Amino acid sequence: MANLPTVSALMAAYNYEQYVGRAIQSALDQDYPPELLEVVVIDDGSTDSTADVVKDLAARNPGRIRLIQQENGGYVAATNRGLAEGRGDLLALLDADDMWLPNKTTRQVEMLQERPELGMVFSDMVVVDSEEQTVRPSLIWHLKEIPERAFARVLWENVATQSAIMIRSALRDVIAPIPSDITYADWWVTLRSVQYSHIDFSREPLALYRVHGSNLTADVSGAGAVREARKGIAFQLWVLRNLPFEDKLTPAEMAYVWDGTEGRAHKTIEAAGTHFVEIVPASPEHAAKVEGLLAEADHLKDAGDIRGEAAAALRALAGDPSRLGTRERFNESIARWQAALEADDPLAGATGFIVLADAEDLLDGDDLLSSYADALGGSGSVTLAIDATRMPVDRASAELQALVTRCGLAERDDVPMVAVVGDRTAAERHRMIAGISARFGRTATAGERIPEFTPETLAELRRRAQDGVT
Repeated sequence: MANLPTVSALMAAYNYEQYVGRAIQSALDQDYPPELLEVVVIDDGSTDSTADVVKDLAARNPGRIRLIQQENGGYVAATNRGLAEGRGDLLALLDADDMWLPNKTTRQVEMLQERPELGMVFSDMVVVDSEEQTVRPSLIWHLKEIPERAFARVLWENVATQSAIMIRSALRDVIAPIPSDITYADWWVTLRSVQYSHIDFSREPLALYRVHGSNLTADVSGAGAVREARKGIAFQLWVLRNLPFEDKLTPAEMAYVWDGTEGRAHKTIEAAGTHFVEIVPASPEHAAKVEGLLAEADHLKDAGDIRGEAAAALRALAGDPSRLGTRERFNESIARWQAALEADDPLAGATGFIVLADAEDLLDGDDLLSSYADALGGSGSVTLAIDATRMPVDRASAELQALVTRCGLAERDDVPMVAVVGDRTAAERHRMIAGISARFGRTATAGERIPEFTPETLAELRRRAQDGVT
């Protein structure tokens, strides 16, 4: 491989004196040029001899290991520090109780170099015990191929384990810092990676996953299983409340994601052995926002934005899963969105960046269409869609044709337009709104999810259209 990238092995360590040396040595023993691989250890306030073990290895391997000591802040805080300190082109995570196999770095660098679209890669792992004896030959034997649209799949279930992950440092700004409310650093890193890039994995085990009495998440049952299920639900609810996901999920994927969250709740009940176990703590702060989110869903429905409606309903559900009627409200929005996608497309013939304008607004003076044509003419793949569905068909056709002629556009082909005329079903109107990139009119309504532009902001509209920004 030519032009090999530099790699930072990032390790968060807390009271792992018995394992940290083996973990670091596995990174030092990689079949990768040693001058291109640094090991960064964040000692998160250990009270045992963890730091002494790291210092001894650093002394025996000059220039290869950096030890950074900080007060105990928890696993996520230590991971954040490691992500901030890594200097490599690629960042690879390594738990202080796990180990890499010698070819891990080389194999994952190859994957990233061969496929520039990948922002993150991970691998299978061999499960071993505290003495490094094999417990299971595969940690992710059940995992199928990662779909190209992976956000829903990853939000449904964490697919990658910390010590198996390597990411491009270009993703650092969207991954770090990991929010303090997040308890699974690897799940967060994977989810944010699929938001901004593609991911893939190697079925070849490239690391060892150590199962022992101090593990936080591995092979737990009973009270431990309840704890981990609660943590997983908390992660999913946090993401649904806080991250933008509208453009990442189809109606079926939104339903799939919520089914996964509810499935985890069922597992919590099974592990607890009682239906009266608390699944998630009640949050007055989150519950207080639900009414506003449901009102927003109603507003977006009336505006024809059914994707936005479904997202608002899902956020409301994530804010208070136990609120009566919210699940049904979400189901209704998903059904409405799916029906709209299956309805006839009112924008058939429109291509590229589609700008919607109201016919009666355009007909209120020639200046509006003229200003649009002057600003957007010849801009490329931009279509002006004219909503004339509230006008009689004959009147709309005649008056719009006259307007186009008066504005000198009848003989021009650099201002693509399509008129939507005639009565439309609610599903067809929803599909029309879902298909546009922006609105244009004499005035803009603050707070709309779909960008709105006026004659005064046409320069920005042209820039967005050329950049493909919605």
